[in-house]
Amino acid sequence: MSIGSTRSFSEDVSHIPDIKDPEIRIVFKDLLAASWDEIPDTVIHDAKKALSKNTDDRADQEALANIFRAAEAVEEFSGILVSLRMAIDDSIGLSGENVKPLSDKFVNALRTAYQRYTAYLDAFGPDEVYLRKKVETELGTKMIHLKMRCSGIGSEWGKVTVLGTSGLSGSYVEQRA
Repeated sequence: MSIGSTRSFSEDVSHIPDIKDPEIRIVFKDLLAASWDEIPDTVIHDAKKALSKNTDDRADQEALANIFRAAEAVEEFSGILVSLRMAIDDSIGLSGENVKPLSDKFVNALRTAYQRYTAYLDAFGPDEVYLRKKVETELGTKMIHLKMRCSGIGSEWGKVTVLGTSGLSGSYVEQRA
């Protein structure tokens, strides 16, 4: 890029797949729009219906299958993170009256949670940036809630973010809880 030239902010961002089948496209967008804390039953039903549909467009079904698998994985991992946060809250008391160093059990659980979180994010390919950002948004909040309850955890936890769009030319603003 030279001086005086223009650069589009989103020139290197991968976009969602161009899904031609209208039923699959609607379910795909419903999955992207839904909270993956608890996927609505109607969205699950519609996704399973669209995936079992007899169609020649296997690429569209594969894109839907990928996002559906990611949503199910995030829903399960979110439950684990919330359970861990609740266990930490129980051990220190609701208002922090029993603050003490974390037990080895919690330290190992936090380390494992962070490793799985980063491994999962790293598993997304360059054509799946939209999916990575959705997963990062869904899980990042819960990871930050864990981080806020613990001191002395590794500096790598500083890389945990929640991404949101600012609405300005599609740019991204990092939001930390």
